[in-house]
Amino acid sequence: MRAAYPLGVRQRRKKCRAGKPSRPREGLVHEGAVVRTLMLALAGLLAIALWLRHDNLNLSRSLAAANRVASEQKTALATLNQQLSLSQRMARANENAQVRLREELVTAGEERARREATIGRLLNENEALRRWYTAQLPDAVRRLHTRTACASAAHCLQRLPEGEPLPDAGERTRH
Repeated sequence: MRAAYPLGVRQRRKKCRAGKPSRPREGLVHEGAVVRTLMLALAGLLAIALWLRHDNLNLSRSLAAANRVASEQKTALATLNQQLSLSQRMARANENAQVRLREELVTAGEERARREATIGRLLNENEALRRWYTAQLPDAVRRLHTRTACASAAHCLQRLPEGEPLPDAGERTRH
């Protein structure tokens, strides 16, 4: 009968005889499991790298689109600022023109008041002027005053009778 050795001792003896170290491999994992684990880790890292590349491409496209939109908005903003500046200049010019026109209107009103005062004074002083001022206008002129406004010069000429042309401004009228 053979002596019963514990399993670990017998294995040590076999290995020692084969020229291998006699130290037991306790706690080590089988080599195939290590390779499988490394392959899975490598596949996982490859999947993560592919996903990151895909995500990076999507983000690059989004960034390019955002840059394009920002550029268009910048151009639109510059155009709008230019239009705003132009409209502000036009508004200032219009305000200045309105001020000038109001001043001219006030000046014209003052001039009209002076003329009316002068005419009133002259009418009171000069009997001949008073008669001329109160005299009736020629019929052709009165008809022009009572008719509606002319749309054009040719339209006004159609209204005048051929036998009674209007006198020139420098001529005296015949009564």
